[in-house]
Amino acid sequence: MVCIFKTCLASVLLSLLCMQPVFAQTLVIAQLSDRPKKDLKQLRPMVEYAAAELTSVGITDGRVELFEDPESLIAAVRNGEVHWVTETPYTAARLVHEAGAIPLLMKWKSRQERYQTFIYTHKDSGINSLADLKGQRIAFEHDDSFSSYFLPRMVMEKAGYSFNAIENTGSELEPDKINYVFSRNEKNNLLWVHKQLVEAGALNNGDWENRERVPESMKSDLRIIYKTELYPRALELVSPKLDPKISGALKELLLGLDYEEDRDLMKRYEKTSGFEEPIAELPGLLEEIYSYRKALTE
Repeated sequence: MVCIFKTCLASVLLSLLCMQPVFAQTLVIAQLSDRPKKDLKQLRPMVEYAAAELTSVGITDGRVELFEDPESLIAAVRNGEVHWVTETPYTAARLVHEAGAIPLLMKWKSRQERYQTFIYTHKDSGINSLADLKGQRIAFEHDDSFSSYFLPRMVMEKAGYSFNAIENTGSELEPDKINYVFSRNEKNNLLWVHKQLVEAGALNNGDWENRERVPESMKSDLRIIYKTELYPRALELVSPKLDPKISGALKELLLGLDYEEDRDLMKRYEKTSGFEEPIAELPGLLEEIYSYRKALTE
């Protein structure tokens, strides 16, 4: 009788085990963050939704991990501790080249499919071109900003211009270089140019077209003197350690989201309006970004 009971119990346990996903795991999404409360709120609904939809490939739940520095994020992606990252092209370039991350999709973030940098000035500044910025001051946001530091500096240095970092708007200027200072955010960037504390500033076109960030009353006093080429707004990447079945299912899931039917979920996910397959030029763009960053930091 005891043997029969043990045999039945073993059969039941075996059946239960067979019903469970073979590679049950938590899906971890990550991002660089200096505002954890806001970013956690933006990322959590999407990873929890994905986890609920991906049970057939072994996902049991979802979790958000936020990182203060790129090196920690890169290590986590390389080791497979983080499975999914949503980031700008700048950080994506490092993840691809230093962690082996795989670009999954391009994301239309903050209602932008692509974005670019505008170099702008006060209408009374006498600045009409990039050449006029030699010996003058330009405000970038911060050294981690792709659109308001890295991209415009890359474009201008490739055009032959040299840069000099200054501590504040009153610092001594190098006459043969473009002198740059960090404004820390887009609000200061705008105000410094408008008050003519600096001769020029850099904002992406999304900020420029946002009336809350650039009121029409201030924009009428400003002029755009240069526009960069358009770049992907954001990228979804996966760790090289992630099972291809999971990454494939995740890609299919995201591409299947519809802005009308899934509006609330997508808006909460950094105001996303859609996803698309990576363009053929993406590897070259990421290589360009990474190579310039390497030259900049050596």
